[in-house]
Amino acid sequence: MHNDLKERVKKLENNYNGKEFLSIVNEIKKDKINDDELLMQIENLSRKRFEGKVSLTPGLFTGNLLEITATIAAIVLAFRVNTDWVLYLCALILMATLHPLSHYLTGRLFGIGFTHYYLNGPARIEPTLRINYFSYLKAEGVKRALMHASGVIGTIAAPLVAALIALDKGALGVAMNLMYFFLLLIVFELLTSTKIGDLMKAKREYGYR
Repeated sequence: MHNDLKERVKKLENNYNGKEFLSIVNEIKKDKINDDELLMQIENLSRKRFEGKVSLTPGLFTGNLLEITATIAAIVLAFRVNTDWVLYLCALILMATLHPLSHYLTGRLFGIGFTHYYLNGPARIEPTLRINYFSYLKAEGVKRALMHASGVIGTIAAPLVAALIALDKGALGVAMNLMYFFLLLIVFELLTSTKIGDLMKAKREYGYR
């Protein structure tokens, strides 16, 4: 089945073309193709390209352990240290950790797997998960959309969590500032992520429902 697509993928192994790769992937999504051999070809090609470009790639266990440890440490520090700047630092740390953890938990809930953590973003310091294309393309479009959107929810939840800790500690001024930051972050995500980020991807994948 789908021998034409398999041949197109095979040609990309020696002469990769990003537009052609995305064209094949979009065709698979559009037609809801569930051919294990073809999907594994896509995953193997994507992973080979990824490993050729990215050197620092912690495994899932190591990456999740670091993210969870940093999350717990930030929350404990926010409760234990009676300094306002620690609450702001907590919000920033949680923005970096809750984003990929939200992707991971939502993805696993919907059967979408991941292979590695790596550093991405404009400054190449943002912890990011590499998706397993085989499981990703197996999942329904709505589930892929929810997985992408979950990262944004994790990000904007970070200052809200820090604000609640600030309220619990009686730091009302800090809590108010963090709530303003929470609202600004929502606006920022709606203005930017819908064009070049996770919300754009969520909208794209919802279209394949």
